[in-house]
Amino acid sequence: MTSHSARTAVAAAIAVLIAAGCSASEGSDEPARSSDAAPADGSAAGSGREAGQDSAAAGPADDTPDSAPEDTDDARAPQEADGAREDAAAPDGRPAWCSPDALTAAVRALEPAAGHRYAALVLTNTSDASCRTQGWPGLQLTTGEGGELPTTTVRDQSTDARALTVEPGGSAWARLHWSAVPGDQDPADGDCGPAPAGLAVIPPDTRGATSTGWDLGSVCGAGRIEAQPFAAGSGPGR
Repeated sequence: MTSHSARTAVAAAIAVLIAAGCSASEGSDEPARSSDAAPADGSAAGSGREAGQDSAAAGPADDTPDSAPEDTDDARAPQEADGAREDAAAPDGRPAWCSPDALTAAVRALEPAAGHRYAALVLTNTSDASCRTQGWPGLQLTTGEGGELPTTTVRDQSTDARALTVEPGGSAWARLHWSAVPGDQDPADGDCGPAPAGLAVIPPDTRGATSTGWDLGSVCGAGRIEAQPFAAGSGPGR
């Protein structure tokens, strides 16, 4: 009986020592290894190499672009007499896109051909700041009351769209072409529908429009107009 009590006491002492050792280990200053436990977010613990890569990726962003824009010409085109120029490449600090509020539109008839009509669509910068434009206009024929007439704008890609800077008072123009011969899309009575009284013009890269009058007659083909991209100047004869 006495021997059994002694063994019990020894076992209890050993248990106390083991418990004390565990408590000392948990309170030690030795840092835990990242591989010992998963992060709190539940993701797998990364290696030191992966952590280093993450740190590098989270460093300051490099403002240097991966590559500079390519120049389409060796030098900038000279300043045009009417205050618009063709840009070889857009520089830093380039002006904003020409907005409808900064532009006044006008349409001027050009020399016609058999069954064909041509006009110069001219946009003039009436603001006090330079602006830029590039590409084709959007067009909408209108009635005298401002109602919309059937209109289809077709991009004539026989010439390239050039980047233009339009100075205050300067202009850019696009040639318009349409048919004067009734086609299958026109009324059965042989005419081309009502003659428009106005033209709404949407400059490239904008959503609004600037308007001008239209006294060039009906547009056959259900209002089909082919438009070239804008070029510097006011068109032929100007």
